[in-house]
Amino acid sequence: MSLIKGDLVRVPANSCLTQKQNELAMIERYTYTEKPTVGIFIRYIEHQALVYINSSYWLVGLGDARYAGGKNAN
Repeated sequence: MSLIKGDLVRVPANSCLTQKQNELAMIERYTYTEKPTVGIFIRYIEHQALVYINSSYWLVGLGDARYAGGKNAN
C-alpha cells in the first residue's frame, strides 16, 4: 500500500527515528520510540518515510511506517 501526504501512520515501539540537516549531511539526531507512536506521513525519501511526530519531522524506515487508517463508518 502506498501512503499519500496526510495519511496517519503508526510507528511501533523500538523504531529508530532520525533527522538530517540537509540531504548531504550525516545523521544529525536520532531517537528510538519507547511506545507505539502515531504521526502524519509527509513524503517518501529514498527508502524512508518523512513523518511529522510530536511537532518535529523524522525519517522512519519504510518497514516501520504503517498505515493507521480506520474502518469505513458505513
